[in-house]
Formats: sequence, C-alpha cells, structure tokens
Amino acid sequence: MDEMTAVRELRAEAPAAERAPFLAGRDRLLREATGRSRARRLRADWRLMAAATAALIMAVALIGTQVIDRGPDGVRPGARPGYTLELGSAKDLLNDAADAIAAGPAVTARDGQWIYVKSVETNLTDDEKPGPQTDEDWYAYADPKMEDGKAGDDHSPREEYAFLKNLPDDPAQVRAKARAFFYATDKSESRTRHEYRALTAVLSRAYAYDPAGLAKVYRALATIPGVQAAEVQDEAGRSAYALYRTNAADTYRDEVLLDPATYLYAGYRHVARTGDLQWDKGDVVLSGARLVTAVVDEKGERP
Repeated sequence: MDEMTAVRELRAEAPAAERAPFLAGRDRLLREATGRSRARRLRADWRLMAAATAALIMAVALIGTQVIDRGPDGVRPGARPGYTLELGSAKDLLNDAADAIAAGPAVTARDGQWIYVKSVETNLTDDEKPGPQTDEDWYAYADPKMEDGKAGDDHSPREEYAFLKNLPDDPAQVRAKARAFFYATDKSESRTRHEYRALTAVLSRAYAYDPAGLAKVYRALATIPGVQAAEVQDEAGRSAYALYRTNAADTYRDEVLLDPATYLYAGYRHVARTGDLQWDKGDVVLSGARLVTAVVDEKGERP
C-alpha cells in the first residue's frame, strides 16, 4: 500500500427520535472519516477542569469496567456510557481541534480507490437487533452517482474532499457554504441549526481531507452559539468528547463525538433528555462508534 493509504483507528449526525428515521438514516450516520494520532492538547482552563474532576471520572470508569465484560473487538455487549461530564461551551475545544488538525498531514485518495469503514452501532429502537451490531462497508472514493446534485445529503468522498480543499478563511462564509452543500430539507429548521447540522455532517464524512480545510470547519463550528461539550464514553467503551446543541423543546440530545487524541470524528449518540414511558432521562437510545477507516485499492479489501 502506498503513502496514499491511510489507516486510522478512531472513536454524524444522529437521526430523529422516531423509529423510522432511526432506521432510514442509519447509512447516512455511519459515513466515516479517516483519523490520525496526535497528543491531546487543551488550553489551560480545560486542563484545570480535567484535573479537578479526574478522580470522579476514574472512579466511574473503573466501576463500569468491573461489572461489564467485553465482547469481540473490545466492544461491550449492550454498551452504555460509564460517565457524562459536562464541560460547558465547546468554543475553546473546537479552536484547539482546529489548531491540531491544521498542523497535521493530509489524507488523500485517488479515483478507483475505496474507503473502508468498520463501525459498531447499538439501536435500542430496533426490537430485532437491540444489541451492538458491527458492520463493514466500502465506499467508492469517486462515485459519479453521488455527484449529480440530486442526492441531498449524499456526496462522494471525492466531492467532500474538494469541498474542504476550497473553503474560504472567513467562518461566516464557511457556514454559508456548508448550508449549500447540505441543504435544508425541513422548512422549519432555523439557519443556525441548519449550519450546525451541516458542519457536523462534514466532520463525519471527511474520509479524505485537506488539513487546512478541515480546520476551517472546526473554527466555523466554534462561532455557532450554543454548542456545548461533554466528556462521555462511546459505544466501543472509549473516552470521547461529545458536541451537542439543543433547544428547550428537544426531548433528545444528538451528540457528535470526537476522539480526544486526534479531535477527529469518532461517532455519535442519541440521548434521552427527559423520561417517558419508554426511556429514562440519560438513556443512550442510539449510539455508534467508528472502529477503523482506511483508503484501500479494491472493494472487499481490508487494511
């Protein structure tokens, strides 16, 4: 495999609360991006907060590992987060992420290559398969069927790479371009919510990326009001940063997860904000984690 082959182990948008959107949106949610390894860099205020709460996090994490056995691939059967630690505004975290990614290498592919994705998902709304399900998928890097402007939120990895490569520096312009790239299908969706949805969708699908362009997406996200961060545990039992933005009326919290070492997209969670007859407050109703992504030469090839 030449230098264009990228293999990264990593930690989309979560769908709407009803069961049908959960199932119909599954393929879109599992569009994976490539990752790379980088030491965790946080500003001083984040380091102080982490130091003040480290004992609490460790205690809860230890309890989780003692009572739940791990299955194949290190995925815990019926995995649930061991903790959720609120961090407040995500602005500094997102700017740190932008700096880290901009300093890193590009991940590239060429026409004729494929994106390999291995992921795990637990969907509690699926009565037939409520436990963790591990999937493997191959996506053509260049796929003209997904580049005709008629598929809504579907874009080929090649098209998404070009989108990132040509982004302007101004965060407001990046937000506008993301709106156009992932256009609104719900007329009631506010502009701010549309921009947040579109930018996080870009993060989840950046299989191949120009680092300067991807960093601009993080900086644009940092300018959106109301974006919050938390430390959580993903579907594979790993630590992750959760990004979310909610309205008072929302009964579910859609989280986009980032790997704390690379700041790249790591998965998603759909969490109940209020209790009802079916779910308790804090239940993780839908959760997915990226296990592996790679650029490969043929469909069916594994890294």
